Amino acid sequence: MPVAIALIAGVLVLAIALIGLVWAIIFLLPFYAYVALAVYLVRRSNRAQADLSASVEREAARQRRFNEQEMRAWNSSIEHDSRAASGRKKVVRRFDNERDPAARNR
Repeated sequence: MPVAIALIAGVLVLAIALIGLVWAIIFLLPFYAYVALAVYLVRRSNRAQADLSASVEREAARQRRFNEQEMRAWNSSIEHDSRAASGRKKVVRRFDNERDPAARNR
């Protein structure tokens, strides 16, 4: 009789364990899969956001370098034009002085 009670108790424990396992597979496994999918998508989104942020930072740095280069070109052009203009003014003044003897006597 004690052996029969032990067997019945063992079968009940095994049945409860199997019912718990089946319950976990049916109800908890989809929940865990949903949570795992959500974690994966959030991490992928964060990584994509970080990549986008780094890309924007690289593009901003490239644009700053381009703007600085363009500013240097403009400044160089302005300096070249002012040097050329002052040279032209000297030539015109010298030409006027050579043609106008009254201006030389002043």
